[in-house]
Amino acid sequence: MHLNTNEIIAWSLAAAAVAFVVLCIFLISLLKTAQRSLLSARSAVDEVKQTIEGLQGEIRQLAETINEVTTDVKGKLQATNPLFDAVQDVGLMLREVTGTAREASRNLTHAVRRQAAALDGGAPPLKWVRWISLGTRVLSGLRRGWNEHGNAERQTAERRQPELESFRVQEPRENEIEHLRH
Repeated sequence: MHLNTNEIIAWSLAAAAVAFVVLCIFLISLLKTAQRSLLSARSAVDEVKQTIEGLQGEIRQLAETINEVTTDVKGKLQATNPLFDAVQDVGLMLREVTGTAREASRNLTHAVRRQAAALDGGAPPLKWVRWISLGTRVLSGLRRGWNEHGNAERQTAERRQPELESFRVQEPRENEIEHLRH
């Protein structure tokens, strides 16, 4: 079986044609698979865009709500400032009154003791003088307790003010939103 040149060329062309047809079929199959993958990816990207756009509105609304609540809380705290100022003024006034009462009771106790000592000739103080002394000590203790309570309330209010400032939420900027869309 000897082939001449024309037959060899004919068989070669036939083999090349078959190989080209097989290659074309393979490429068509590959391109269809790539097309399906690209369509699937495009639909996933579209879903992500829709989700981001839906969340964008909710995030903006949440940020606005948080800012409104923060502003409301700040306003209410600011509204209580006059109350705390009044309480502080009352505390100062009570401090002055108790200081004056303490001084008056000291002077009274001292004068009564002097008079009792002069009347009794050095005898121990009378029962009512002891009661006045005891009352003076009770007033001093009440005053100290009132001052400590006022200082603790003032420190608590001062500590809370910076905490409320840290709760302010920033709204997303328009360029950040546009960046997420693309």
